[in-house]
Amino acid sequence: MPPHPARRRTGAAWSGAVLFAALTALVALRDPEAPGHYPGCPFRALTGLSCPGCGTLRALHALTQGDVAAALAHNALFVAALPLILLSWLRAVRGRPPVLTSVWAGVAAAAVLLLWGVLRNCV
Repeated sequence: MPPHPARRRTGAAWSGAVLFAALTALVALRDPEAPGHYPGCPFRALTGLSCPGCGTLRALHALTQGDVAAALAHNALFVAALPLILLSWLRAVRGRPPVLTSVWAGVAAAAVLLLWGVLRNCV
């Protein structure tokens, strides 16, 4: 008999948290600004423009160093999304569905990413 969906969600949430913690530790130890540690953004390499995710590693590194202003300068959308991500994780650990599960939430998230990608290249 397969595990209950809430139990699967809880296991996946903990697995994701362990992976995120390991990656955060790596980014804390290896500065993304230093050359040779991480690959560059393929979108930026092809177009010369910043994608919505550009600066996320640098923002995460800045947060691990306690520099919120630098994190916001690198990728404000990532920093702003962290509380929502944490809330979704807490709900998943309790066996509840994530915060935003509707189709409209997905459409809104895609629109925010698109708008962020356009705005950060225009300003």
